[in-house]
Amino acid sequence: MARKSTFKLLQKKKLLASRVFTVRHERWRAPDGSVFERDTVTHPGAVAIVPVSNDGKILMIRQFRPAIGDWLLEIPAGTLEKGEKPLACAKREIVEETGFAARKWTALGKIYPAPGFCSELIHLFVASNLRPAFAEQDEDEHIELAQMSPAQLGKALRAGEIHDAKTLSALFRLCLIDASWRKGLLP
Repeated sequence: MARKSTFKLLQKKKLLASRVFTVRHERWRAPDGSVFERDTVTHPGAVAIVPVSNDGKILMIRQFRPAIGDWLLEIPAGTLEKGEKPLACAKREIVEETGFAARKWTALGKIYPAPGFCSELIHLFVASNLRPAFAEQDEDEHIELAQMSPAQLGKALRAGEIHDAKTLSALFRLCLIDASWRKGLLP
């Protein structure tokens, strides 16, 4: 249920502009008249894909994430380029990160992974009817492909081995729309 915003942005100042995002310092007025300040990361948005192979396995990736200094088991994902539509980005990213392209796409909705400080909106998809394809990985990505059966992935979920929010959200949404995935992923 959407609420009409009665908050007013009074001032914004760019603190940092990087290749992907911008950090701004903002002053806001609340409906009660009080004024507060926030630092906000503005992000162009992203996609995340649950790729399902023709034999029913989910193509996961293990990716080194410098922000946490560790590897994460996650679904393929990527940042929208300027003017790029989410589905076009998803089609590009799945090839870059898994070496497969998909003939069938299903939208799973959208999520804000960290709305307390970041505007990033991630579009979630399921990709199926896969075929081999090739594209160069981004030079700053270190990725290993991991094909997992629903039972293997369910075991990893129950063991707390998946810490990535977009992956957890996409798998949850997949279970909500398709009962056969609930049986495989959930106890």
